[in-house]
Amino acid sequence: MKKAKRTKIPRALANRLTRISAYSIVLVAMTFLGLYAGLWLDKITGMAPNFTLLLLILGIALGFKGFIREVVIERKKRA
Repeated sequence: MKKAKRTKIPRALANRLTRISAYSIVLVAMTFLGLYAGLWLDKITGMAPNFTLLLLILGIALGFKGFIREVVIERKKRA
């Protein structure tokens, strides 16, 4: 059986893919942190959906802000 030839990915492309996937993970993590912090605050205060919705939206917004900032930086580097 022959070994498949491996093609090397250029280092610049690998670095870009790593940064973008890291920010994608941060986006998901911020969303879940906002959700769980909101659930925890709702349990403590007894104000059922208020903190959950507020912190979930805040987590999503902060995650997208970081992701969009990285995309803008990446585009500036290309140009």
